[in-house]
Amino acid sequence: MVFTLHRYIFRDLLKTFCLSALVLSVILGLGVMLRPLRHFNVDPIRVPQLLLYTFPITLTMVIPIAALLAATLNYGRLAYDNEINACRSSGISLLTLLYPALVLALLVGMAAILLGFHIIPSFTEDFETLIRSDAKAIVFRNIEQKGNLGDLLPDYRVYADYADPKKNLLSGVAVLKLRHNEVEEITTARQVQINFQRQNPQSDQIALRLINARTVINNYSADIGDTTIYIPVPSLWQDEIKFKKLAQMKAIERDMTLFPPINKSLTDIRRQFMAESFFQGCDQQFRRQGFVDLHQSAGGYLRLFAAGCRRYLEKTSAADAGRKTSSAVLTGAAQVLQFNRSEQLKPNKTYRTDDARLSVRFQAATPVLILEMKNVRAAYANEENVTNHRRYDLYDIVFPKNFITQGQALSLNDQVLRDLVPLPYDPPTPYLLSLYKTIQKQCRELSAEIRAELHTRLAFGVSCIVLVLTGAALGIIFRSGHLLTAFGVSFIPATFCLITIFTGKHIAEQNPGDITGGIVFLWSGIVTVAALNLVIYKLLLKR
Repeated sequence: MVFTLHRYIFRDLLKTFCLSALVLSVILGLGVMLRPLRHFNVDPIRVPQLLLYTFPITLTMVIPIAALLAATLNYGRLAYDNEINACRSSGISLLTLLYPALVLALLVGMAAILLGFHIIPSFTEDFETLIRSDAKAIVFRNIEQKGNLGDLLPDYRVYADYADPKKNLLSGVAVLKLRHNEVEEITTARQVQINFQRQNPQSDQIALRLINARTVINNYSADIGDTTIYIPVPSLWQDEIKFKKLAQMKAIERDMTLFPPINKSLTDIRRQFMAESFFQGCDQQFRRQGFVDLHQSAGGYLRLFAAGCRRYLEKTSAADAGRKTSSAVLTGAAQVLQFNRSEQLKPNKTYRTDDARLSVRFQAATPVLILEMKNVRAAYANEENVTNHRRYDLYDIVFPKNFITQGQALSLNDQVLRDLVPLPYDPPTPYLLSLYKTIQKQCRELSAEIRAELHTRLAFGVSCIVLVLTGAALGIIFRSGHLLTAFGVSFIPATFCLITIFTGKHIAEQNPGDITGGIVFLWSGIVTVAALNLVIYKLLLKR
């Protein structure tokens, strides 16, 4: 008889829970879908599939409320119909009647933990894959409708007059490269060929092949011919810790370079370190032997004569500390000898200028050198054909491999986090120091975020157990089987638990130096409701 009664109660609990969880998940899921629909301009045909991938995310948010609502509604109806009094008169205790609620609480709690630690991260990866597979359609749909990609690409702005999806072509294109929300470089082209390249399932990039391009840097423009700009496809959710699996979070905690934002910041440090090491090496060579030899990609080389190589903005104010300093000025009157072949003894061409600068640019992951010269007097070997240029730039200079190796060997844990800047001669620029401070702050925040996320996911599972028992007790006390009454009664403890969980997580993330206070606040709501349960059940058992 008792087993039949338990089965009857549990069936009603499960039916109410599943129905309420489904309805709340669909409503919340439609809200989650607004961002990709609006921001990425996703094809509406894909909405049902995307909604399926977001279902576990929304389900995790609503199952504590759905479980609490089911317990309150069903036990309220049992009390309202005097079925609980009839069972107690037959010798069945109140605690025995609560066994189905306890089973539901344990199942829902385990489901919440399983969803948080494993299922949600897997579904978000599938969601990302689906968005990336539609990258081409998203790009061309935005160009055709708006003439630009908006802020779809965080570090770039792409504008085009016409798009041809069949040929993967854009016409009348302007590509703006941003740095700290300021335009760093502008590249224009009449025609651009777009290719979508997949490096791995979680890493795609857009290759823009610009034909007859022209670039504008520091208010100076130059023709650079055909060039390719590689733009990484941004991640929607995978750059957030809350969508990582437990094993991934543990791996990131051991090696934070596995987290894309940290790896990107470390890449910026390594690139700046390469540039500053190279400039310091050039300066030492100029001072020792008076010249520096740089190889060109076509096979020749350049011999630069100057008094020194001074890093641009080396002596800067505090207000300019965040400015990028990836160029250096050649001090004194500069002379550049250009040799078409490495074994050549006499130069093919000579450049003389009082204003020359070496700049480092990165094409994809490869650094290249640009020699920028103003008010140039250029002459061939015979000195008969002399031409004057207001500005003349050389783009095909190979960056020395030994400096690339030194930069790539820069370690996050052994050097960056310990404030060690292994530059050989001069101290680092304020910009490089600011990059060090930034990544150190990011690592502290990431460590706090991982710990807070682990507690949050566990707290969701425990809250489900506590809230189901709370709902059953409140249902018996208020003796109502009405849906609105049950929802109103269950709303207060559920909201209280969710508020304390999310507020505590936020406090922990905002205080990475000491997250204990945030963790305590995170669990305070669950502990309070559990204590309230003990008081309520003690009163119910005395009746």
